Amino acid sequence: MTIRDGTVKDIQIEVTFTFHTKPERFAEVFRNAKRWLLSKGEKRLKFTDDPDYFYQVRYVSVGVNERTARVIGEFTATFVCHGCQYLVEGAREQGIEDVRYNPYFIAHPIYKIAGEGVCYLKVNGNVMKANVGQNLTIDTERMIAYRKDGTMANTKVSGSYEEMYLLEGENEVSITEGFDLKIIPNWRCL
Repeated sequence: MTIRDGTVKDIQIEVTFTFHTKPERFAEVFRNAKRWLLSKGEKRLKFTDDPDYFYQVRYVSVGVNERTARVIGEFTATFVCHGCQYLVEGAREQGIEDVRYNPYFIAHPIYKIAGEGVCYLKVNGNVMKANVGQNLTIDTERMIAYRKDGTMANTKVSGSYEEMYLLEGENEVSITEGFDLKIIPNWRCL
Protein backbone atom coordinates (compact mmCIF):
# COMPACT_ATOMS: atom_id res chain seq x y z
CA MET A 1 0.00 0.00 0.00
CA THR A 2 1.26 3.48 -0.87
CA ILE A 3 0.21 6.64 0.93
CA ARG A 4 0.96 10.00 -0.68
CA ASP A 5 0.75 13.18 1.34
CA GLY A 6 -0.48 16.32 -0.38
CA THR A 7 -2.83 14.57 -2.77
CA VAL A 8 -6.53 15.27 -3.22
CA LYS A 9 -9.34 13.24 -4.74
CA ASP A 10 -10.92 14.17 -8.05
CA ILE A 11 -14.22 16.02 -7.89
CA GLN A 12 -17.28 15.93 -10.13
CA ILE A 13 -18.96 19.12 -11.28
CA GLU A 14 -22.30 18.84 -13.07
CA VAL A 15 -23.31 21.62 -15.43
CA THR A 16 -26.71 21.77 -17.12
CA PHE A 17 -26.70 23.16 -20.65
CA THR A 18 -29.81 24.57 -22.27
CA PHE A 19 -30.01 25.54 -25.92
CA HIS A 20 -32.55 27.11 -28.26
CA THR A 21 -32.63 26.18 -31.95
CA LYS A 22 -34.89 25.41 -34.87
CA PRO A 23 -36.53 21.98 -34.49
CA GLU A 24 -34.76 20.59 -37.58
CA ARG A 25 -31.34 21.53 -36.11
CA PHE A 26 -32.00 20.03 -32.66
CA ALA A 27 -29.84 16.88 -33.09
CA GLU A 28 -27.11 18.77 -34.95
CA VAL A 29 -26.69 21.36 -32.17
CA PHE A 30 -26.41 18.58 -29.58
CA ARG A 31 -23.80 16.72 -31.69
CA ASN A 32 -21.75 19.93 -32.01
CA ALA A 33 -21.96 20.53 -28.25
CA LYS A 34 -20.76 16.96 -27.55
CA ARG A 35 -17.90 17.31 -30.04
CA TRP A 36 -16.81 20.55 -28.31
CA LEU A 37 -17.10 19.12 -24.80
CA LEU A 38 -15.33 15.84 -25.66
CA SER A 39 -12.57 17.34 -27.84
CA LYS A 40 -8.96 16.45 -27.07
CA GLY A 41 -6.42 18.83 -25.60
CA GLU A 42 -5.97 20.60 -22.32
CA LYS A 43 -9.33 21.34 -20.76
CA ARG A 44 -10.12 23.99 -18.21
CA LEU A 45 -13.44 24.64 -16.55
CA LYS A 46 -13.85 28.26 -15.53
CA PHE A 47 -16.86 30.04 -14.10
CA THR A 48 -17.65 33.73 -14.61
CA ASP A 49 -18.33 34.27 -10.91
CA ASP A 50 -14.76 33.16 -10.05
CA PRO A 51 -12.68 34.48 -12.99
CA ASP A 52 -9.22 34.18 -11.39
CA TYR A 53 -9.48 30.40 -10.93
CA PHE A 54 -10.13 27.32 -13.05
CA TYR A 55 -10.41 23.54 -12.69
CA GLN A 56 -8.24 21.11 -14.64
CA VAL A 57 -10.65 18.73 -16.35
CA ARG A 58 -9.58 15.10 -16.52
CA TYR A 59 -12.57 13.97 -18.59
CA VAL A 60 -16.16 14.85 -19.41
CA SER A 61 -19.25 12.68 -19.73
CA VAL A 62 -22.31 14.01 -21.51
CA GLY A 63 -25.81 12.98 -20.55
CA VAL A 64 -28.90 12.46 -22.69
CA ASN A 65 -30.31 15.35 -24.67
CA GLU A 66 -33.89 16.10 -23.65
CA ARG A 67 -36.30 18.28 -25.58
CA THR A 68 -38.04 20.45 -23.00
CA ALA A 69 -39.99 22.33 -25.67
CA ARG A 70 -40.20 22.17 -29.46
CA VAL A 71 -37.18 24.50 -29.84
CA ILE A 72 -35.41 24.03 -26.48
CA GLY A 73 -33.02 21.23 -25.53
CA GLU A 74 -31.27 20.45 -22.28
CA PHE A 75 -28.50 18.08 -21.21
CA THR A 76 -26.08 17.70 -18.33
CA ALA A 77 -22.33 17.35 -18.64
CA THR A 78 -20.30 15.94 -15.77
CA PHE A 79 -16.77 17.30 -15.52
CA VAL A 80 -14.37 15.11 -13.55
CA CYS A 81 -11.69 17.52 -12.35
CA HIS A 82 -8.56 17.51 -10.26
CA GLY A 83 -9.61 18.30 -6.68
CA CYS A 84 -7.78 21.63 -6.58
CA GLN A 85 -8.62 24.97 -8.13
CA TYR A 86 -5.82 26.53 -10.17
CA LEU A 87 -5.02 30.23 -10.39
CA VAL A 88 -5.06 31.73 -13.88
CA GLU A 89 -1.98 33.75 -12.86
CA GLY A 90 -0.13 30.54 -12.02
CA ALA A 91 -0.57 29.16 -15.53
CA ARG A 92 1.73 31.83 -17.00
CA GLU A 93 5.52 31.71 -17.35
CA GLN A 94 7.33 33.44 -14.49
CA GLY A 95 10.90 34.07 -13.38
CA ILE A 96 12.66 32.47 -10.44
CA GLU A 97 12.07 35.46 -8.14
CA ASP A 98 8.32 35.30 -8.80
CA VAL A 99 7.97 31.71 -7.55
CA ARG A 100 10.17 31.74 -4.46
CA TYR A 101 7.17 32.19 -2.18
CA ASN A 102 4.17 29.87 -2.57
CA PRO A 103 1.18 31.15 -0.56
CA TYR A 104 -0.99 28.27 -1.82
CA PHE A 105 -1.12 24.45 -1.75
CA ILE A 106 1.93 22.43 -2.88
CA ALA A 107 2.48 23.20 -6.60
CA HIS A 108 3.59 20.94 -9.45
CA PRO A 109 5.39 23.38 -11.75
CA ILE A 110 6.61 23.18 -15.32
CA TYR A 111 10.25 24.22 -15.75
CA LYS A 112 11.33 25.56 -19.16
CA ILE A 113 15.10 25.60 -19.62
CA ALA A 114 16.99 27.22 -22.50
CA GLY A 115 20.70 26.74 -23.11
CA GLU A 116 23.22 24.19 -24.29
CA GLY A 117 24.84 21.38 -22.31
CA VAL A 118 24.36 19.84 -18.88
CA CYS A 119 22.77 21.91 -16.12
CA TYR A 120 21.53 21.38 -12.61
CA LEU A 121 18.10 22.56 -11.50
CA LYS A 122 17.95 22.94 -7.71
CA VAL A 123 14.71 23.23 -5.77
CA ASN A 124 14.83 23.31 -1.98
CA GLY A 125 18.18 21.52 -1.89
CA ASN A 126 17.05 18.78 -4.30
CA VAL A 127 18.81 18.47 -7.65
CA MET A 128 17.68 17.39 -11.10
CA LYS A 129 20.38 16.99 -13.74
CA ALA A 130 19.34 17.91 -17.28
CA ASN A 131 21.12 17.62 -20.61
CA VAL A 132 19.63 20.58 -22.47
CA GLY A 133 19.98 20.79 -26.24
CA GLN A 134 18.71 24.34 -26.83
CA ASN A 135 15.49 23.77 -24.87
CA LEU A 136 13.97 21.34 -22.43
CA THR A 137 10.67 21.31 -20.56
CA ILE A 138 10.35 19.43 -17.27
CA ASP A 139 6.70 18.84 -16.34
CA THR A 140 6.50 17.72 -12.72
CA GLU A 141 2.73 17.08 -12.80
CA ARG A 142 2.95 14.63 -15.69
CA MET A 143 6.47 13.51 -14.70
CA ILE A 144 7.88 13.86 -18.19
CA ALA A 145 10.53 15.89 -20.02
CA TYR A 146 10.24 17.02 -23.64
CA ARG A 147 11.44 19.55 -26.22
CA LYS A 148 9.47 22.50 -27.64
CA ASP A 149 8.66 20.44 -30.74
CA GLY A 150 7.09 17.73 -28.54
CA THR A 151 9.96 15.23 -28.79
CA MET A 152 10.17 13.18 -25.59
CA ALA A 153 13.37 13.73 -23.62
CA ASN A 154 12.89 11.67 -20.45
CA THR A 155 16.36 10.18 -20.86
CA LYS A 156 17.86 13.70 -20.76
CA VAL A 157 16.98 14.20 -17.07
CA SER A 158 17.85 12.39 -13.88
CA GLY A 159 16.41 13.05 -10.45
CA SER A 160 13.01 13.02 -8.81
CA TYR A 161 10.16 15.01 -10.33
CA GLU A 162 8.41 15.09 -6.95
CA GLU A 163 11.44 16.77 -5.37
CA MET A 164 11.00 19.66 -7.84
CA TYR A 165 7.59 20.63 -6.41
CA LEU A 166 7.14 24.10 -4.96
CA LEU A 167 6.23 23.70 -1.30
CA GLU A 168 3.94 25.96 0.69
CA GLY A 169 5.89 28.99 1.92
CA GLU A 170 9.48 29.85 0.99
CA ASN A 171 11.26 27.91 -1.77
CA GLU A 172 14.85 28.01 -3.02
CA VAL A 173 15.13 27.69 -6.80
CA SER A 174 18.30 28.00 -8.89
CA ILE A 175 19.85 26.78 -12.13
CA THR A 176 23.39 26.45 -13.42
CA GLU A 177 24.82 29.73 -14.66
CA GLY A 178 24.49 30.23 -18.42
CA PHE A 179 21.01 28.69 -18.62
CA ASP A 180 17.70 30.55 -18.75
CA LEU A 181 14.83 29.25 -16.61
CA LYS A 182 11.15 30.12 -16.89
CA ILE A 183 8.62 28.51 -14.57
CA ILE A 184 4.89 27.89 -14.89
CA PRO A 185 4.19 27.38 -11.18
CA ASN A 186 0.65 25.97 -11.49
CA TRP A 187 -0.45 27.71 -8.29
CA ARG A 188 -3.41 25.85 -6.80
CA CYS A 189 -5.57 25.82 -3.71
CA LEU A 190 -8.21 23.56 -2.19
